[in-house]
Amino acid sequence: TMKAKRIVSAALALVMAAAVSAPALAAEPVPAGAHVGEYNVENEVKLTIASSAASSNTAYSVQVAAAEAVKEATGGKVQIDCVWDGTLGNDAELIENCIAGAIPMISLATSPLLPYFPQIGVFDCPAVFADDASARAGIAQFVDSFAPIFEEAGLKLLAMDFSQWRGLSSNVEIKTPDDFKNVKIRVMENQYHIAFWTNLGAQPTPLAFSELYTSLQQGLVNSQDNPLAGVVASKFTEVQDYWMPITAFPFVNVRLMNLDAFNALEADAQQAVIDFAQEDLEQEYWMQIDDNARLYEQIAAEGSMTVLEYTDEIKEALVAAGKPVWDQVAKSVGDDIVDAYLATGGQSR
Repeated sequence: TMKAKRIVSAALALVMAAAVSAPALAAEPVPAGAHVGEYNVENEVKLTIASSAASSNTAYSVQVAAAEAVKEATGGKVQIDCVWDGTLGNDAELIENCIAGAIPMISLATSPLLPYFPQIGVFDCPAVFADDASARAGIAQFVDSFAPIFEEAGLKLLAMDFSQWRGLSSNVEIKTPDDFKNVKIRVMENQYHIAFWTNLGAQPTPLAFSELYTSLQQGLVNSQDNPLAGVVASKFTEVQDYWMPITAFPFVNVRLMNLDAFNALEADAQQAVIDFAQEDLEQEYWMQIDDNARLYEQIAAEGSMTVLEYTDEIKEALVAAGKPVWDQVAKSVGDDIVDAYLATGGQSR
């Protein structure tokens, strides 16, 4: 609609402004509770934040700690209950129920939001950033630009941040870009991911995550891309020989709240909820870095997987395979937003 186009145009203007005005992100871990301030909340508020992710994930304990910090800072007035494990529904159900107001807050990555907010597909542009720091800084510049897009659907964007990468585990030893031609890789049902791996010469196969272990065991596929923590937790180390820390697709996390529910809060309670979300994602980012360091030590001690070198030659091949996908994404979400995103990573079409 014309109204939606005006919102996107306004959002893109904010991207350009944010590129100049976005605050610098911490280069080193910040103390727990650093984002939580002082509040004068009069009325007691009890909120639920729901996620489909497993509470066995370390990120759950990080979110609970952020909720406790806000509860303490507000003298117990703002209480946030973290309900994970898909107890309140899968990602699609959580999104729809948050929009409807049945669930106050939701915690998820951006991928499930694509059917509802096509512009979120900009984060599927592959191989834009070279490392964690540049990805986090680039993605931070899009917080203000996405806020009005979410608000149009009745959602308040509390926080958005880079979390980690989808690294590559494989039973193929990859030393040069040519070695990708032997890779039968499981991918999500995502046209941009499929196109990227096809451009590398691989054979992408969409599969449900629940089918992945058996498919790797039986050789239906010989590779997959997910964070190292997921690889270890899902015991893929039993059926995979190699690991490469590629920087193709970032995980971008968001914390969203029903807009009416947010607007109904008094000002200090609103700030407390925003600070909770920012504290949650800040600490999750540093937690993932610590977890990955620990997991590298673990797989080295076990000898369960050999870490392959992510060479400059392979990085360049990933960028070359990504460029046609950048154009594909631009056709779906618009040239301006894609070019603005690429610019934050020092790239251009």
